[in-house]
Amino acid sequence: MAYADANMTNRKWGAGASVLALEVGIAWAVIAGLTMTISRPVPTRVETYQVTPETPKPPVTVPPPTSHPIDVAPVRPLIDPVDLGPTTLPTFAPDNTIVGGDGGGIDIPRPSPTPPPVPTFAPKAARPLGYTGGWVTTNDYPTIGLQREQEGSTRYRLSIDAAGKVNSCTVTTSSGHAELDSTTCAVLTRRARFTPATDETGAKVPGSFSGTVTWRLPQD
Repeated sequence: MAYADANMTNRKWGAGASVLALEVGIAWAVIAGLTMTISRPVPTRVETYQVTPETPKPPVTVPPPTSHPIDVAPVRPLIDPVDLGPTTLPTFAPDNTIVGGDGGGIDIPRPSPTPPPVPTFAPKAARPLGYTGGWVTTNDYPTIGLQREQEGSTRYRLSIDAAGKVNSCTVTTSSGHAELDSTTCAVLTRRARFTPATDETGAKVPGSFSGTVTWRLPQD
């Protein structure tokens, strides 16, 4: 019994395998048939033509150019020549004057020499010599000013010559007392000395100087 069952089982397995192989073959044939490309040879068409050779043309002969003479009229000068006779060239004299020749004497001016450049300097004002506070002292107090107990400040302007000396004195602001103002100018004209002013060439020139003198009564 067991043997018969085993044979039966083996037969079933063999039949199943045959059916499976048959189905796989059919499927492969279908796929191969779908993917297969049928190619047919394309006939080649050849066309022929008959070419007739071209007959060569004879060469063209060009005759050489014929030269014709050209008549050229003679050219006349614009101005007829004039006989001027012998010409004498001028000569130069030592003083740069042309002498002789057909044109007579001609005086050629000589160029004037260029003057050398003049050095320039910064202009300077007149400067006092020494201490200006010692020009006027309490010893110069006018007697009338002391008696009247006058005090005040006198502003002045001095005119100075090119030698540094005072030419004149002008009171620009009065102290309020004529005695103090006049004494101020008198003392400064006599004592003040200056280094003279100079211009842009460095030469000494007249100048001026301004200042103030304050008068205070001396304390005993």
